[in-house]
Amino acid sequence: MTSTHASLNTGPSLGAMARIETIRLARNPFFVLVTLVTVFYAVFLPFNAKHDTPSDLLSWPVIPAFFIGLTSLVMMARQTRSTEAATEAMSAAPGTEARRTQALVVACLLPAGLGVAFTLAEVIVAGIMKPAPQEWWFGTLPDARVWAILLAGGPVACLGGALLGVLVGRWLHFPGAPAVVVVGLVVGVMLGQISIAESSHPVLRLWSPWVMWHSGTETDGTATVYGGNPTFYFVYALCLCAAAALLSIRHDRTARTPRLAQTFAAVVVVGLVALGLSMTAGDTDSHTSDPVPWLVK
Repeated sequence: MTSTHASLNTGPSLGAMARIETIRLARNPFFVLVTLVTVFYAVFLPFNAKHDTPSDLLSWPVIPAFFIGLTSLVMMARQTRSTEAATEAMSAAPGTEARRTQALVVACLLPAGLGVAFTLAEVIVAGIMKPAPQEWWFGTLPDARVWAILLAGGPVACLGGALLGVLVGRWLHFPGAPAVVVVGLVVGVMLGQISIAESSHPVLRLWSPWVMWHSGTETDGTATVYGGNPTFYFVYALCLCAAAALLSIRHDRTARTPRLAQTFAAVVVVGLVALGLSMTAGDTDSHTSDPVPWLVK
């Protein structure tokens, strides 16, 4: 116990370690590339819309979730492993493993911040270009519901992908583990969404760490918004992020304290309650929008 406290006191602060890990991620060429791709979509996607009106706005969060979230999963898994490899080569480790994990967790706020930036850009673009009045957006849905869909599907998904990467880096050590997890995650989300969303019980899809809320516009401009309570799903998604962070920290045996166990249990309970409420509270049915007049043939 004395040596643990000594390493914490003599090593760099959590803030300094987090800055180092954040800069490492920001300078990763692959992370820079996917950020540029996401910016490209944020700038040019609206101008591909018919009649200069942005459409399928509730589907846009898939862009940062896919490019930034999945890439961050792989990058943070590799960064977590490289951090430990560097530590093993040093005569004195910079703090405990738990403290290094906490620094990596803080670095995951960078992908989340990019997700927030994309969301704000989408709202600004929609405010300038004015979507059709029939579009599922502010005005046709409660404001809180729209924000919950945008934030859970974009920034929280980016955060969750990065945190899952830290979790993979800590617990899975077989070759190609990050790639296997990415493929499994994508397949699992697709199987959990495509068939269930169009069924008579669309809320059953909400167990997934990422869900779609919007079907996409048809030829006449109609679109379906799927059932469920996005606000409670937003809480559920945040709980998944918190659980991933806590499990990553738990890899350090010295960090397995009663307080950590109690916090994890509380996160699980809140997450399960939020998941149940996302399936039962509010409107659980799917609804189709009115046709857009200038798209009706």
